[in-house]
Amino acid sequence: MNNRILYLSRLKALACIAVTVLHTFLAANMYSSDLSSQGAMMTVRNCMMWAVPCFVMASGALLLDSKRVLSMKKLFGKYVLRMAVALVVFSILFAVFDGVFIKKCGVGEMFTDSIDAIFFGSGWMHMWYIYLLFALYLMLPIYKLITGNATAAQLKYILLIYTIFASLIPFIETIAGKKLPFYICVYTVYPLYFFLGHALHTGIIKLPKRASVLMLVICLGIIAMLTVHAYNNSEAAPETSGKMINLLGVYSFPLYVAAAIALFGFLRKTKNQPVPVIDKIAAELDNCSFGIYLLHMVVLRYIFLVMKFNPFEHGGTISTIGICLLTLVISYAVTKVLKFIPYVNKLI
Repeated sequence: MNNRILYLSRLKALACIAVTVLHTFLAANMYSSDLSSQGAMMTVRNCMMWAVPCFVMASGALLLDSKRVLSMKKLFGKYVLRMAVALVVFSILFAVFDGVFIKKCGVGEMFTDSIDAIFFGSGWMHMWYIYLLFALYLMLPIYKLITGNATAAQLKYILLIYTIFASLIPFIETIAGKKLPFYICVYTVYPLYFFLGHALHTGIIKLPKRASVLMLVICLGIIAMLTVHAYNNSEAAPETSGKMINLLGVYSFPLYVAAAIALFGFLRKTKNQPVPVIDKIAAELDNCSFGIYLLHMVVLRYIFLVMKFNPFEHGGTISTIGICLLTLVISYAVTKVLKFIPYVNKLI
């Protein structure tokens, strides 16, 4: 606890909870029987879409710290190796789970599914995050060169360029239905979040606490309204609604960028004084966040695909919230137990 940066620990704990909520409501949506219930499920899901960006921003704040020395041995022997092992182990475990409980197939098909999942990303949807971490870690020496030598003005310029080309231009292209000819060589939104975490953490970008709260509330309010409107009008105006639903499904959506910045900025301004119960819970979730991320999908898949549990027949939203809590508790408990096993504890 003493070595923790409290606000980052709180941020990662909140993001951990939000990811669980996001995937639970997304999974529950498969049982939605009408557009109204779809809109409700997806509104909750979309209002949690700041979670992964905040995870990336927290990583940027920590890994781009000028005081943190990064050797090639540490980069590949610790960070990259951990992701490689996690990818292989959990791709195999998830393929076995599907083979036993869902496909009911033989070992040969499980093996083939494992290989496809590892090399072609055909496994469980949340495993894309492992590939993202691979990419960020491989680029980390370059990113550290940039943040270690760039002036505040130069870093703000980088953030501006990434915001325009990785967030605003894709937004315009989706709305216009046309591909713009402008692009930059590294075309993904995640370095933007990585650098934003560093810029906010170091104070290169400063946000007033109240302004951050207002910005977050406005963003979430607009996201909720856009989601409800898109689903409620998906039959009357399918093309327009389809564009909006697509926009709300990607992390480059400008409102998600703004919401993540707002939440990070707010927590950055909170007092660095531990709150006994809250920060103990936050520290536990933070410490187990990677394991929870990997394992929570097992719980959800078992509930929704194996048990075929329909939350709309057992309380609707209340039932879905209960599944969120159950999934978080089980994922945390299993991760906590696994952390007592040598070598496994280094993986999760």
